[in-house]
Amino acid sequence: MERRKFLAMPLAALAAPGALLAASAGSARAAAIPAAVPSVTLPADTLKGFGWGGKDALALQQIKSLKLDWHYTWGSHYNVTTNPAFVPMIKSERTLLEQDAIGWVTRQLGETRTKHLLGFNEPDNRAQANMSVDRAIQLWPKLQATGLRLGSPAPAGTASPWLAEFMAKAKKKGLRVDFMTMHRYAWPKADDFLKKVTELHERYGKPVWVTEYAVADWDATSSRPCVYSRAQTEDFMRATVAGLRAMPFVERFAWKTRPAGDIKMGCSALFHTNGTLTTTGKLYASL
Repeated sequence: MERRKFLAMPLAALAAPGALLAASAGSARAAAIPAAVPSVTLPADTLKGFGWGGKDALALQQIKSLKLDWHYTWGSHYNVTTNPAFVPMIKSERTLLEQDAIGWVTRQLGETRTKHLLGFNEPDNRAQANMSVDRAIQLWPKLQATGLRLGSPAPAGTASPWLAEFMAKAKKKGLRVDFMTMHRYAWPKADDFLKKVTELHERYGKPVWVTEYAVADWDATSSRPCVYSRAQTEDFMRATVAGLRAMPFVERFAWKTRPAGDIKMGCSALFHTNGTLTTTGKLYASL
């Protein structure tokens, strides 16, 4: 099946916990789904990843413990390992122009052997890349000149007006965007999450990488922490990993963690405060 052709299966079937069983990365993944839905062969290159910026031995141990296919650091050069495969990112205008990000990417190609480059991180967020669309368009040829497959800037939301304007201007100027990247933090409803992924693909007609996602309660406070349980989060993780692997246009995905005591996202934490895996981390390693 063509990667850009949407798999004709109900999202509810894809998202049902335990509906799909994934084989090891790099091999064909066979689906075990309800009898009413025909079986499918899952794409061999739907790869499980993780974003982690650590630079010490513990960071290496944590990355290895998750049994990943790839990882990234929100940076242009790897911190602790190129195995699992490392994908660089040009995070912002500052990293591009002041920190020689493109230079790091190209100098380390012999070690990383990457074929991909991630674009600006949340340019519509003041706390992240904080860039205008016009400035991003002006700088995009520098990323394109690497010859690597380019992931779109990843805005804070999948329906971002910033992204729509960027993609329209990039098309008008003949600039290259090879796949879409997205972030999604919300309640533990797999159907809703998978629908957002599908909508992004259908809006731009390109493969998708989900570079950050997790369960989050943005209304949580110190007196009323996250209302979602770890069990709810883990059911969501099982269902979404299965659903993402069943979508032929999804190339990669990466869970996002925060510290275990985080008020808003503690239920999604992959590591305890001592760096060992939580039950959620053990589950992610097993998928």
